[in-house]
Amino acid sequence: MAFHWLETAAENGVPPELTAPLDAHRLVMQGTKHQPVRCVALAGEIGGCVACSIYDQRPSPCRELRVSQENGTPSEQCDRARLAWGLQPLRPEDFTVYPAFDFPTTTEAGPELPNAA
Repeated sequence: MAFHWLETAAENGVPPELTAPLDAHRLVMQGTKHQPVRCVALAGEIGGCVACSIYDQRPSPCRELRVSQENGTPSEQCDRARLAWGLQPLRPEDFTVYPAFDFPTTTEAGPELPNAA
């Protein structure tokens, strides 16, 4: 999921130190150019509870990605990402909204996170 380098230029843009070059005009988040894909900004334990540690500064591809069943609608991209980590696609009955967590930046230790049901 590449994005234009200008998305790092704004005051509230993607932190440049968390990106890697893809080509002359596009960047990717560190951790997304190799397998297994794990974005450096993803806080938490996959299969448990995860969240973006730069949510308000996330790049456009992340803003466009929809969580499967968030509004009762599947998301093919979300389902593929879950399958890549050995997780089944979410079903409508699986979708739960968790209270907001104060996730750390990528350099801080994270809070103890609850396991997904």
